[in-house]
Amino acid sequence: MEAQTVADSFIKNFICRFGIPRQIHSDQGGQFESKLFKKLCEKLRIHKTRTTAFRTQSDGLVERLNRSLEDIISKYVCKNQRDWDEQLPWALMAYRSSEHETTKLSPCMLMLGRGIELPIDLNYGPHPQRDEFPNETETTNAYVQKVQTLMWDVQQKARKNIITASNRQKRQYDLRANQNSYKVGDSVWLNILARVKHISPKLQKQWDGPYIITEVISDVIYRIQKSTNSKFQVVHHDRLKRFYGKVDNGFVN
Repeated sequence: MEAQTVADSFIKNFICRFGIPRQIHSDQGGQFESKLFKKLCEKLRIHKTRTTAFRTQSDGLVERLNRSLEDIISKYVCKNQRDWDEQLPWALMAYRSSEHETTKLSPCMLMLGRGIELPIDLNYGPHPQRDEFPNETETTNAYVQKVQTLMWDVQQKARKNIITASNRQKRQYDLRANQNSYKVGDSVWLNILARVKHISPKLQKQWDGPYIITEVISDVIYRIQKSTNSKFQVVHHDRLKRFYGKVDNGFVN
């Protein structure tokens, strides 16, 4: 998929529906790292961030959504799996109408302020909270105010639940996290996660280096470079460990 295709789809299918976002977080796909897409974000004043290589946690929400959709589709796809795209809309409907483990609310409730009517409701009746139009004694302005209040309450509840879940996940992560920190100029090893075809991964070296820390982007993200002539990499600190020894890579200490 080319950068032009991604940019056109982003404008037509997202911005034209929901407006300009404040921030976009993507993987390191060439379409999102292209000059065209970066220029588009710059013109629209969108803060563009990206994941680090081999770090699925960098876009964990998307990865978790994909896993949920794959799990649903796998239950209904045919043996040759060629009809997966036909099952996708139904899987999305099921996901959007289901309560999220973190927010404790369905995506439909967060987006629309109500649950959607499903085929099963034809047998068991419509959603009890469904109230699309003002009643005879309710003015339009009063109804709009009621909907706005409902949406605000729902979003505040979701934010509270997200913070609670994030704190719980952080405590669990910190128990096994690598707490090493580095500064500019430090020498480090880089854990190699890419596998080479036709070579046994058991015999492939696990670490490469030494690399030099050239920039501390955040508490856990670093920019590293193997030599002054090599391409820099942005990596998570979990893939680094300190290098002890003499470094001769063209950098001036």
